[in-house]
Amino acid sequence: MGTQEVKLRAIADAIREKDGTAEPIPAADFPDRIRAISAVQEGLRTITVETDDSILGTVSGGGVASDGMTVTVSAVPTDGSDFDCWRENGVMVSESRKYAFDVLKDRALKAFFVEVKLIWVAAYLPSSPSSTNWKSVTYGNGKFVAVTGSSSKAAYSTNGINWISASLPSSAYWKSVTYGNGKFVAVAGSSSKAAYSTDGVNWTSAFLPLSTNWQSVTYGNGKFVAVPTIHNTASSSQAAYSTDGVNWTSGSLPSSGWNSVTYGNGKFVAVLSGSSSQAAYSTDGINWTSAFLPSSDYWKSVTYGNSKFVAVAGSSKAAYSTDGVNWTSASLPSSAYWQSVTYGNGKFVAVAENSSKAAYSTDGVNWISGSLPSSAYWQSVTYGNGKFVAVAEMINTAAYALA
Repeated sequence: MGTQEVKLRAIADAIREKDGTAEPIPAADFPDRIRAISAVQEGLRTITVETDDSILGTVSGGGVASDGMTVTVSAVPTDGSDFDCWRENGVMVSESRKYAFDVLKDRALKAFFVEVKLIWVAAYLPSSPSSTNWKSVTYGNGKFVAVTGSSSKAAYSTNGINWISASLPSSAYWKSVTYGNGKFVAVAGSSSKAAYSTDGVNWTSAFLPLSTNWQSVTYGNGKFVAVPTIHNTASSSQAAYSTDGVNWTSGSLPSSGWNSVTYGNGKFVAVLSGSSSQAAYSTDGINWTSAFLPSSDYWKSVTYGNSKFVAVAGSSKAAYSTDGVNWTSASLPSSAYWQSVTYGNGKFVAVAENSSKAAYSTDGVNWISGSLPSSAYWQSVTYGNGKFVAVAEMINTAAYALA
């Protein structure tokens, strides 16, 4: 007979001794039977669990236990919500959905849940030219700004709903745009072209240190940093950095073919675009060190928030890391070509290409599914001004959701 069974039998014997009965007692009946006894045997503890909102989640695992037993309580969020934490007397005691502890005293635990699912609404970017192929969107200086991969077109919006055309300095395959240090900065693929703007409306040319397929740009630690995807062996292992978005200097990455770069927790972190498990990190954007994601895949995008780096891949895979060096696997709610991930207002949000799929998480570990307003080649998602905004590689398709 196991230790748990021995202790449960002891509890049942104690109840029968107190109330003078002899029939077997199911463990689920222990709480009610004990409450009916005026004096409870010393060493028996009551474990109470409740939810802060029964619509957002349910709990289980409460009851009666004796000192020294290990008890596990569980919290299960409903669709559209996520688990936040367990609290006792207002103090957080665990962020794990399944919380295991040794019984030493009575416990009164409450599970807290948060509503995560967003309601997306269709929006429309400027439709001229009709072939416009929107690749990237960012937020800064009170504006959302998007760039296109098929012309010299950009667009800006103060609310993510109504968009106005702007012109980049030249026609190019503009791949990525970011904001920092008072400037929007964009980089183009298959060229050495960059551009900068203080308002997202009027743009000026700049030049990266070499012509290659520049794929992603970010800002942090006083620098803009850009990385290229696969173009040729010599150039796609180069990075570029700039303190002003105007004058750029080259750096070296540990490998070639990068899809996305972000900044957080004192580090720049990049993920590789090919079928690989490689990542890289740098404290200055100049000197880079290899790191490794938990599995090989087409890692498409990386972001930082809630004290974690989070990456998504062109499958059902995600990964998270607190330091950008050591990564742990996570799973997205369905298999899709997950293209972009961002963070804002306590949520990670990912969008998938060639579908209407979105995904949400408060911790980068546990994800739930959502739906965009149409099936499209969603390319980029960002957060700002209380909204998530996504753009697609289909004429003038965009979407927004109130956070």
